[in-house]
Amino acid sequence: MATPKYTFDASLAGFNISKAAFLAANPRIARLMAAAMVFRPNPSSPSSSPPQALLICRAATDSYPLTWEIPGGSVDASDGTILDGVARELWEESGLVAAHMAAPILMSPEGTLTEAMRARLGIQPADEVLGLGDDGLTVTFVETGNTWAKLTALVTVRSTDEVVLRPEEHGEAAWVTEEDVVRGELPGGEGKKIRFLSDGVRRTILDGFRVYAQSAAN
Repeated sequence: MATPKYTFDASLAGFNISKAAFLAANPRIARLMAAAMVFRPNPSSPSSSPPQALLICRAATDSYPLTWEIPGGSVDASDGTILDGVARELWEESGLVAAHMAAPILMSPEGTLTEAMRARLGIQPADEVLGLGDDGLTVTFVETGNTWAKLTALVTVRSTDEVVLRPEEHGEAAWVTEEDVVRGELPGGEGKKIRFLSDGVRRTILDGFRVYAQSAAN
């Protein structure tokens, strides 16, 4: 797919560069990831109900099977810029088309991780070694013995009407509220637990709700 035309906020201007340029400027980073967090009004009561964010569940045949995350993946050398990587990954993993990138998303404070929640993580916190990049706008973590960086952006899309998954990568999608994420349960009242890919993913999603609320208030 050709990279869709989108706009971006000044807070993300530093990522309007190539992957190669970013890695050259950040030699301790071995690999760069990009992700998008998308929200929609609750369709049952748009004006009074809390907003919902899109989560997708990794396929049973994928690494860390049946864990939940937001659309994202590696920035490719073929991506013109890091922001193009955000837009491409969003489209490839959800079928949603980026219209505007509003702000970077980091992580909520660590907080208390119960044993029940820890048991549902695909990657344990001790194996993640979370941190912040030198730019203060990317989250770093350890993977394959190296430090990786990840930009997560708050993205407005052209339409949230239809999410299209690639079954070899993701088998299920859900729109969740902040309360759902805190409880670690999918909506619907059936008590189905959310098994997050990692605590870093969970904390990033929670910070996304903060960033979205701040963006909506401005």
